[in-house]
Amino acid sequence: MKIKRFFAKDMRQAIRNVREELGPDAVILSNRKLNGGIEIVSAIDYDESLFSKMNESADRDQQESPTQEQSQRTPDTEATSVSPQATAAATASQAEWLEDPMLIQMKQELKHLRGVLENQLSQFSQSDLQRRDPARAATIQKLINLGIDADLSQEIASMLSADLDTEAGWQQSLGLISEQIDVTDDDILSHGGVVAMVGPTGVGKTTSVAKLAARYSLRHGNRQVALISTDSYRIGAQEQLMNFGRILDVPTYAVNDAEELSKRLRDLADKRLVLIDTAGMSQRDIHLTEQLQTLNDSQFDIRTYLVMAANTQSSSLQDVMRSFGRARLEGCILTKIDETTSLGGALSTILRYQLPVAYISDGQRVPEDMHPARAHSLVSRALQMMQEQENTSEKYYNQPILNRKVANANV
Repeated sequence: MKIKRFFAKDMRQAIRNVREELGPDAVILSNRKLNGGIEIVSAIDYDESLFSKMNESADRDQQESPTQEQSQRTPDTEATSVSPQATAAATASQAEWLEDPMLIQMKQELKHLRGVLENQLSQFSQSDLQRRDPARAATIQKLINLGIDADLSQEIASMLSADLDTEAGWQQSLGLISEQIDVTDDDILSHGGVVAMVGPTGVGKTTSVAKLAARYSLRHGNRQVALISTDSYRIGAQEQLMNFGRILDVPTYAVNDAEELSKRLRDLADKRLVLIDTAGMSQRDIHLTEQLQTLNDSQFDIRTYLVMAANTQSSSLQDVMRSFGRARLEGCILTKIDETTSLGGALSTILRYQLPVAYISDGQRVPEDMHPARAHSLVSRALQMMQEQENTSEKYYNQPILNRKVANANV
């Protein structure tokens, strides 16, 4: 295997130099930016088995728990014709090869082309449906305007009765959505127990805990409820819950791991409701698994609820579900309804994952702005938001162009 470094002012020129000198069969092992240009390490007569052997050796070393000195040892290359320097460069650049800018650009272009193709196919299908069944096509479009994901809109429309006019199809589709939304009928406040709130940062978990604690105290007395925080990551996070506890006059505690949590829950066995406020984490946070494992490793039956912000896009909510779904969710609490202009994304996620809705929150007041979820109320509110958006858009586009500019300048 022949390895050579190339320097050029940009990636395209570097690739051109590689092809001219090493030919079209050359393989890029690594690339890095330098002052005034870019450096590429390329190879010809690339021996893929060499890297396979390196990976196998690394796997064996990891299984045998090597010392730090062993883990830093350079792979033995005496049995090959590759120099130690070339081998080290090739080993260090395996990950970089996968992140080559040209490959990244190609992937992005292919992704874009795929999106364009899917969009064209979708438009073709929609046009065909418009011709064959205009009422059903109109219903799909109205569901999309409601904020429901396109694939779910088509699925709902496929369930409609035949020979319905546009208005009847629309009303039936709203009824189908309402029927498929599962709610928990105020189960936390009715049944008590140990309940944990999980979810990303900033969705309102701590405030939701405070609202539930306040409502439970009003119904059963504040000596029947306790609060626990497992959030040891954010500065001041536990203090926020402590402040709520002092205001509500309920005992509040902080724990750091599963062992402390189990011990505290044993001490609170006489409480009818124990609410656990967990750390707010991104669904991509490496500590998320550890946080969820703390709940799963507890010796107690902890019912876990996902707190979701209604003003989050559907794609992000699905990402949240895939990550936090490992916590064996009992249901969800939908917050920030007062801060969104569409409930379609939240409804799409609820329908897609069949996640029961326990409560909705539409403000910061404790405990007034939390209510048990009702399926028909959620659909009605989503419809109201859609109509308000349509009215706002209609008023905007009916204005003279000069007035639009003035309105935009005042935003």
